[in-house]
Amino acid sequence: MKLGRYEIVRELGKGAMGIVYLAKDPVIGRLVALKTIRVGAHADDDETKEFQQRFVREAQAAGILNHPSIVTVHDIGQDDASDMSFIAMEYVEGYNLKEVLSQGRALSFDQIGDIVAQVADALDFAHAKGIVHRDVKPANIILLEGHRAKITDFGIAKIATGAANLTTTGQFLGTPNYMAPEQIKGAPVDGRTDIFSLGICLYECLTRRKPFGGDSLTSISYKIVHEPFPPLHEINPQIPEAFEDVVAHCLAKDPAKRYQRGRDLAVALRTALRGERPVRPSDPMLGEVTMVTHDRVPLPTVEVPFPEALEASPSLNTKPAAGTSGTAAVPAVAKAPSVKVPVAQVLRNTLTNVRALPAWRRRVPPPIFLGILAFLVLGLIGAVAAISSKKVPVPVPDRTEQSRRASVARERRLRAEGAALLQQGRVTDAYAKYEELSRIAPKSPFVNSMMERLNAMRQRDEVSKQQIVRAKQIFDEGKALFDAKQYPAAIEKFNESFTMNPSSIEAGDYLKLAQQEQQKVDEAKAAARAARTASRTAAATTTTQAQTETAATATTPAVPSAPTQLTTTFTHPFTDGRIMVRAGGEYVVNEPLSEMKKRTFRRAAPVPRVIAVTHSFPAKNADVNIWITVPAQNIQEHKVLQFRFLPGSTHRLVVHYDAAAKSFSYELN
Repeated sequence: MKLGRYEIVRELGKGAMGIVYLAKDPVIGRLVALKTIRVGAHADDDETKEFQQRFVREAQAAGILNHPSIVTVHDIGQDDASDMSFIAMEYVEGYNLKEVLSQGRALSFDQIGDIVAQVADALDFAHAKGIVHRDVKPANIILLEGHRAKITDFGIAKIATGAANLTTTGQFLGTPNYMAPEQIKGAPVDGRTDIFSLGICLYECLTRRKPFGGDSLTSISYKIVHEPFPPLHEINPQIPEAFEDVVAHCLAKDPAKRYQRGRDLAVALRTALRGERPVRPSDPMLGEVTMVTHDRVPLPTVEVPFPEALEASPSLNTKPAAGTSGTAAVPAVAKAPSVKVPVAQVLRNTLTNVRALPAWRRRVPPPIFLGILAFLVLGLIGAVAAISSKKVPVPVPDRTEQSRRASVARERRLRAEGAALLQQGRVTDAYAKYEELSRIAPKSPFVNSMMERLNAMRQRDEVSKQQIVRAKQIFDEGKALFDAKQYPAAIEKFNESFTMNPSSIEAGDYLKLAQQEQQKVDEAKAAARAARTASRTAAATTTTQAQTETAATATTPAVPSAPTQLTTTFTHPFTDGRIMVRAGGEYVVNEPLSEMKKRTFRRAAPVPRVIAVTHSFPAKNADVNIWITVPAQNIQEHKVLQFRFLPGSTHRLVVHYDAAAKSFSYELN
């Protein structure tokens, strides 16, 4: 079965919007999770259209979010054959938090705090992009290996900067047990709504029960809006007190009293994990000064006489009276009564006096007024032109070229990081780098080939891990047989274990030790048989000897075939590892590649050991298996040669290592 270009592998489950499949992208060979749309059988055209719009909106919401704790959306499309819409998302192997809680798995308080802090960081990133999840619940939180958390299913997310709200009147979206009061009341929602839902998840993880339970939607909704939650210490006194404060801030009925950002919640949780009491950040609405007023600041005043007093009082007249000199009037002004008058009143009086002057009342002819106005306008235009001529033009940057250069630089950086990680043997981390690179250059043949190669390496590593586990089980069985001195059966087990995991030095050592012990047993049995034969021969009479000699002369016994001999040599630069050679079912070489050598004024250190081993065995036609393991350089070499060993022949196996090409070659003659 196929959807678009994706090949369906199996069904993963059924969500709120449709069936989720595990599928393979044949272009780059990666596994993805396909989420399909499912409309009710009795839905009309308007409902179908709304459901499809909501489905596309999920991809738009999650597609702009690139965060380690958010499931990545790769693609969106529609299958022409079935007319089914789908979203291709990152395939994550793990368990959702709902399954962990329902199965009763143990989670420590530190693990719970770290998981919720990771989700809070992810929500803070989404809120900064204008995305509100609106359906935060344990079923949408996936736990990976190492308790790494990822949040998924932005199916009912609200894009604050784009698409219209598709929620119809009287309908709300989300899961009732994890909804915030404003969601239930139909009020506008924002990032603080997700913080309330995440606080319910934190409460459930700590107590294994929901803070607002009930038998019906009505009772649950009433408790969320009006009733407080049961305190944590009443349910489990072992819960640290710091979590009580964090949960209380998350589950405040008023959004203004909750954490205002996801990162504030994450900081509070990590403070609690350190054993400290989290301090709630101050409310930004109260911390910012928006206006400064001067209502109560007294304006400055000066002492001046009232103009009315100057005009009405003859003693305040500036002209001298009859019979007095002009200087005699000055002291009279100085002695005039005065009061405090505001500056604004002084300015108004001054303008009134200016307007009273005769020149102010003179009418200006229109031609002169227009000429003055034109002169001022021309002067202003000339000044602007002079300033503009001296202004240095600012070059407009080419945004397209800058974007292209940034993309190329990022692509080079990802290639270098991926190559370095691959050289270090970190296949999973290298795969993540090339996966990010494939989103930048999806049509690059090099990137696609590297993705296929890394995917194959990951699969091989998984198979190798299973083989190593099975090899260890077989080795333990062989060791039990070895301790019971059942050497033939132990040799068979050690041989099987080493074949499955050639890098196991312990299996190789025990195999050699078991062969030596079995050889001692065989030699002891042979000596016993020889002693019994000698005793019978000594008791024989002279007549019997004569008869035996006559019979020996008459019958010539068959001469056993001479054994063959194989000499193995290997010169190398390795300071650890082992070489093993098996001819048919018999091991002829089982030697370490290094030896400890004491240096002057230093401790003993491993040095390369030249291998030169000669072994005799019966002539036969056999496969020669050669294993070379070097753990320090991640080398696991295995070679099979077919050869015919004739009676009495001498052969030589030479192994060469090319350090430049990092390859092995073999000569057997």
